[in-house]
Amino acid sequence: MLSTTRLLLESRGFGVATAANGEDGMRKLEECRPDVVLLDVMMPDRTEGFHWLYALRRNSDEVIRSVPVIIVSSIHDTTDLRFHEGDSDETGNYLPAQGFLDKPVDPDELACKIELVLAEAG
Repeated sequence: MLSTTRLLLESRGFGVATAANGEDGMRKLEECRPDVVLLDVMMPDRTEGFHWLYALRRNSDEVIRSVPVIIVSSIHDTTDLRFHEGDSDETGNYLPAQGFLDKPVDPDELACKIELVLAEAG
């Protein structure tokens, strides 16, 4: 899936850096300073993606901390969790992400979501 997504995005003019796990992802984030992150919350350790996202939002570097994140996941296949824009808990908080897409992702929908999130980030 990772290589397919990479090819899709590169064919549409996006630069892509990939990571195999959360630790590698944080290192790549600091090295590459991307405009947006696509995050699958289902990593080798089942909660690693969630922990990674919250660690990102607590990063001491403001540029890294504010990178927009789009969650792209099939977590709904193995859990009852569903993510959608505007979802929040009773306190108004939810995952600190700017977008949510369920796998399998339509290529056009993914490209549109990335462009929308980038436009909103300014």
